[in-house]
Amino acid sequence: MTVIQIIDTFTFYGLDIFALAAVTCALVQILKLTLFKKCKKKLVTLAPFIIGSILYAGYAALVNLSFVFVAKNYVSVLEHGFSVGALSTLMYVWYEQFLRDGKATNATEGVIATLIEGYVPNEAVEKTAAEIANAIERDVTGDGAKKTADILAAIRADDVTDGDVKTLARLIIETLAHMHTL
Repeated sequence: MTVIQIIDTFTFYGLDIFALAAVTCALVQILKLTLFKKCKKKLVTLAPFIIGSILYAGYAALVNLSFVFVAKNYVSVLEHGFSVGALSTLMYVWYEQFLRDGKATNATEGVIATLIEGYVPNEAVEKTAAEIANAIERDVTGDGAKKTADILAAIRADDVTDGDVKTLARLIIETLAHMHTL
């Protein structure tokens, strides 16, 4: 995509999309802390797109003073609603990558904290990440995945299965191995 195409996209959709995306991002974060707390992480991924589409449909009906407009132009409304969700997701990623003040003391703990978020209680993420990082760092037997799984099993959230714990432990070890080889 060229710079001109990117600029055309933003001018085509306008500031209303940015404003609705910011509202969508805030709503999704509030819902993550309340209603979606027990929900599977995979389902929460769709939330910005669904909420963005609903908000844009309401906005379009309000601007045109007609729900008939939304029904007749549903393709355009859904396209703009999807754009709201996509921009909302992008805003969240930018926030996480550049603005959020993580409490992790090093890159390893930061990566681990990101991976275990949602699998352990929110208040225990940083402590658990530090504990896993220490266990892996002190591991001389090469059995870091088992030690990681043991730590996660002791603190995991209620809806996390043993299979999830084993898979997550392997993912942490693989990610850290690739991170340190780059």
